[in-house]
Amino acid sequence: MEAVILNASAKRPSGGSVLNRSRSHWWNTSDSYQPATPLIGHVDVDVCIVGGGINGVSTAYHLKKLDPSVDVALLEAEVVGFGASGRNAGQIIMKFGGTSPERLVGSHGADRGREAWDYVHRGIAFIEDVRDEEGIACDYTNTGTLNVCLRVEGDGRIDEAMRLMERMGQSQYVSYVEREQVEQELGSNQFGAAYHESRGGQFNPLKLVRGLKSAAERRGVWVYENSPVASIDTTGKLITLQTGLGVIRCKRLVLATNAFTHLLPSAKELGLAREQTPLMVKGVITEPLTPQQWEQLGWPRRSGVNIHSDLFYSFAPTADGRMLYVGGYYTSAPWDRNLAPEVDMRLKRAGPDHLAAFFPALSGVEVAQTWGGPISITPDWIPHVGEASDPRILYACGCWGNGMPCGAQNGRTLAELALGMRTENTDVWFVTRKKQKWPSRILAAFLANGVIRKRHVASRRIGGRMNPPLRFPR
Repeated sequence: MEAVILNASAKRPSGGSVLNRSRSHWWNTSDSYQPATPLIGHVDVDVCIVGGGINGVSTAYHLKKLDPSVDVALLEAEVVGFGASGRNAGQIIMKFGGTSPERLVGSHGADRGREAWDYVHRGIAFIEDVRDEEGIACDYTNTGTLNVCLRVEGDGRIDEAMRLMERMGQSQYVSYVEREQVEQELGSNQFGAAYHESRGGQFNPLKLVRGLKSAAERRGVWVYENSPVASIDTTGKLITLQTGLGVIRCKRLVLATNAFTHLLPSAKELGLAREQTPLMVKGVITEPLTPQQWEQLGWPRRSGVNIHSDLFYSFAPTADGRMLYVGGYYTSAPWDRNLAPEVDMRLKRAGPDHLAAFFPALSGVEVAQTWGGPISITPDWIPHVGEASDPRILYACGCWGNGMPCGAQNGRTLAELALGMRTENTDVWFVTRKKQKWPSRILAAFLANGVIRKRHVASRRIGGRMNPPLRFPR
């Protein structure tokens, strides 16, 4: 679950900031943080980056690594990692946008599917390499992920996914798991067969982003936090951005803003107002499980479990022994596109029932916290990376809730584009192609709600056959 980039204009309630009222588990389990100073005064740079999530900090890091002489500044409206990269479900997953292997190959063919999967693979490799090279302690464990089907839906989707993985040249990374073994490992009779993906695992995403920010600063990047962009002027030879306290001019601009993109100044003029739309997603984390509970649960791989179904559900252990899970029907498409983070008390009450419905051994485990916010979704279900209508401006959006490895690799791509390089990243088909846009703001929200309705139908159909049944909020 990749969620929230806060609307810089969101009103803060009296008695506390939005930040303090809606922190994710990752904020609570990371070290105390001292933000960089805001932008004050006038600064000229070669490249300015807007957005302090994984896309933005990775772009900054790669720019200085590829060309130490380039002057780079990064602007973040709140603090680095406050948005999607500090609020997601803590899994590094081999997935491309909102697509399954079936949707990806069905829409774009096996060759393009292979390019996309290899791109995400390079993102995971970068995360693992930069963690070691820069000494970033982000609690990463390479457990891979277990992708399971629901028993009531049969094993066909897993069988088809395995065939498509072979067609995309990914079979060396995946292994088929029979339904009997799945039941034994997970202590649940709700699942059918599965495939285990060896790449990726669990981590603290906020620690990664903060560590990457520090690594970029050591290489000479200027990071300015609490610096929301108020205007973008593209009429001059240099692009000019104003933040209220300062002004920055640059030759190239990178908009690494995901769900925030449509709210940027000049988004319409740059052709980015309908590039993506936000979708609100919520997640839950339990109290720490006891050693006895883990022993009863089993879960020998300690990998995340992701359901391969229209009924989206994702479960993952954390470094401190909790279970973090996300359910697809706890989503909504905000008609006003309000991006203020949410805490959902319905989910806090119903969460234990949902967890126990899948894993009876976890009956009675208490919910410790919920949080949420918007992921960035695109009309064609894949990430958008490339040039805006003004070729001096580059952008990335469409994280689709699992964008950490893709976002990490987008940083390399955006850096190479900004430096005028031509590589396997800049030439990949989804970077060079013309991007599909949402037809209108209202219709985008309506169609996004269609994704939610599809999952509600799946939840009712499956929940009625589960023991105990899932109870879904009205």
